[in-house]
Amino acid sequence: MLKLEIMREQKTDERTTEVLKPIFYADIFDFPLTFEEIYHFLEFKAAPDEVETLLDQALEDGDLVLVDGYYSLPGKTHLVANRRERWQASQVLWPKAIYYGRWIASLPFVGMVSVTGSLAVDNPRDGVDDIDYLIVTRPNRLWLCRALIILMVRYGHRHGVHLCPNYLITKNALYFEENNLFTAREMVQMVPLYGQAFYLEMRQINDWVTDFLPQGQGLNLDELDDQLAPVQKMIKRLGEFVLGNIVGDWLEKILQTIQITKHTRLVAQNGTVDQVIFTADVCKGHYDGHNNKIMTAYRERVRAYELERNHKVPVTGLD
Repeated sequence: MLKLEIMREQKTDERTTEVLKPIFYADIFDFPLTFEEIYHFLEFKAAPDEVETLLDQALEDGDLVLVDGYYSLPGKTHLVANRRERWQASQVLWPKAIYYGRWIASLPFVGMVSVTGSLAVDNPRDGVDDIDYLIVTRPNRLWLCRALIILMVRYGHRHGVHLCPNYLITKNALYFEENNLFTAREMVQMVPLYGQAFYLEMRQINDWVTDFLPQGQGLNLDELDDQLAPVQKMIKRLGEFVLGNIVGDWLEKILQTIQITKHTRLVAQNGTVDQVIFTADVCKGHYDGHNNKIMTAYRERVRAYELERNHKVPVTGLD
């Protein structure tokens, strides 16, 4: 009976660890979570009442603190105020992100524009974070699109807006080969501004996301609008007419060669290869190995908690 009771307690501890994982992940970004957010990013399938019970147990055990509807780790309650401040900062950035995102969408051969990174979850650092975009283009026009987008980046910078289109892919690369928790979260969090057909296809063919986040099948459609302004439609149509031929093919080849050579050199000087991909269908310029850094920090938090938790449960000397 004692052994059975210990096994039950250990199973409960495992579930408690699982329900805390979204909080450990968000803690990397100093971001306490609501119940709905915890449930959304759980790595196991569960009913809401089960999750609520597990969270209540974690509160009782002192593994969590609840402040004004936000769950945080002990000693991190000040982050609730930080989250509110960052939410206010995000409300300043969102109109800019949408404005420039719509103009990026008006460029020829751009099929989808979505906001990613910290702004996608309303967590910019004091409003100084870049506005990150994931952009989908027509095949054989990625590097031409990128050159046009960079002109807009420079325009935005002159007006105090820091745009970061650090992930461009073509329609040929909608499936993400990196089937892991980091990519799954980025997929679930992204906020599309333009290109519903591409967004829905991307979510559909990347159905592996729910293997990591079973409750993450919802779609973020609140900011999505495929209707461009008349002048934007004119720019897009004119650009595609002028560059949708052998001239565009020629420019694409030249720009692809120049930009890939340049960025490959930058990688050799400053970057880390795990998050840098430059091909005809992908321009992924995450130079600082963000993926690996985040996942390492996440695993360390989970491991530290499990070590501490195990000391609370006597498991030696059992039959």
